[in-house]
Amino acid sequence: MTLDAIDRCVAVLVGAICAAAVVAGLGMRGDAGVFPVIAGTLGLLASAGIALGTLRGRAPDDLPPSLPWPRFLVWCLCVLGLLGLMVTAGAFVALPLFLLASLRWLGHLRWPAALVIAVVFSAVIYVVFVYLLSVPLPAGWLAR
Repeated sequence: MTLDAIDRCVAVLVGAICAAAVVAGLGMRGDAGVFPVIAGTLGLLASAGIALGTLRGRAPDDLPPSLPWPRFLVWCLCVLGLLGLMVTAGAFVALPLFLLASLRWLGHLRWPAALVIAVVFSAVIYVVFVYLLSVPLPAGWLAR
């Protein structure tokens, strides 16, 4: 099976899951289904874009390189660190640290750019979850 066929199958599978999220969101009462409908629709659009992108033929020179396993494993360790720190230190301490580490060492961004992106993204997450959705996130050390 070629990489394009695998990508196409995964895109169809994820698209079906996103479609189920849209249907479930439309069945919810009030405004409870707004987020699932929006997220599902965006997922459907992304899946359709990936599936359509796999239909075009590629020259042998255009094949993607193999997965860089060391970088992937470092990213997985960063995610595990995020999950562990989120419980103890809190979401708004762990998230900027995760983003800073990921952007700096895996994305090869300079410190100022990585710091700005980490702080701005964390602030956006704070506003969305705390003010717009009124969903509490783990506070960790900030709750003490």
